[in-house]
Amino acid sequence: MILESLFVMILCISCGKVSKQMMIANKQMFENLYAKDQRVREAASKVDSVAKAKLEEGMIDDEIEKIFSMNALIVQKNIAERDSVMRRNATDEKALKETLKNDLEGKSNVVAELRAKAMDDSLTLLIIQEGMRNSTIYKIPNEIVFTGGGYRITDKNLPKMEQFFEPILDSIVVSANKYINKKLRVKIVVYGYADADPIGTKTKLYDEIARSLYHETVDSSLLTNSSRLNQELSRLRAEEVGGLVNTMTFDKLNYITGVKSIFVDLQKEGKGEELPDNRIQYNVTDARRRIVKFYWKILPQ
Repeated sequence: MILESLFVMILCISCGKVSKQMMIANKQMFENLYAKDQRVREAASKVDSVAKAKLEEGMIDDEIEKIFSMNALIVQKNIAERDSVMRRNATDEKALKETLKNDLEGKSNVVAELRAKAMDDSLTLLIIQEGMRNSTIYKIPNEIVFTGGGYRITDKNLPKMEQFFEPILDSIVVSANKYINKKLRVKIVVYGYADADPIGTKTKLYDEIARSLYHETVDSSLLTNSSRLNQELSRLRAEEVGGLVNTMTFDKLNYITGVKSIFVDLQKEGKGEELPDNRIQYNVTDARRRIVKFYWKILPQ
């Protein structure tokens, strides 16, 4: 029907008149566009509750939940702004004729603009819905990444880490390539964790963490604060893994084609002795606390 409408419009441009066939075709186009917009708006209205449920499940963080909900609200607002124009053209023959006449004379471009905006909002919602469906947080045990209680990826473990991230980053490429001519934001989050076991002051690890903290502040009391030392250890773990992810991600950008633009937002954060999962009962030195968590999302820019 859309193609038919365009064809009829092209035929009428030369004569500069709005034909009966053009009125019928475009009236139907406005009705269909309005109906589709209402379906998109209904789906967008459900995003907030679904996003909050994902947040409760620990599948997304609060920042992503807010981004999902904010974009869904923008989609609903855009549709509300189009509603009156669409309904007027679908129900008022005089208004429809005036719209099409102005479009033909080059005074406006209502038909094309409404269709383009509707497609863009629909695509934005698809990105949000796919992001919620594919919500997965990857938990990387410490022994896979680092040696002992450290924070550096060893030469021995580097191939394993690259092998771990390769299919995940490939999935980012596949997802991004679905959205032709769209501005995208790739949100990548790396969280480092540590257990609550004190770090011995006579160890090499303590010396490295102390040096890292000393660059941040001259407050020597931090060097004897066990939880602060573990906080810094978790940050260094996030930085180490995040650095590898950053390098691999930018290598993958060459395989993303067709999008209007893409921005990579990499967040690296140490969570210290915070529990990785509130649903699990951990002890002080539980190895399951010594992990790195990673997740990604394709978002509208």
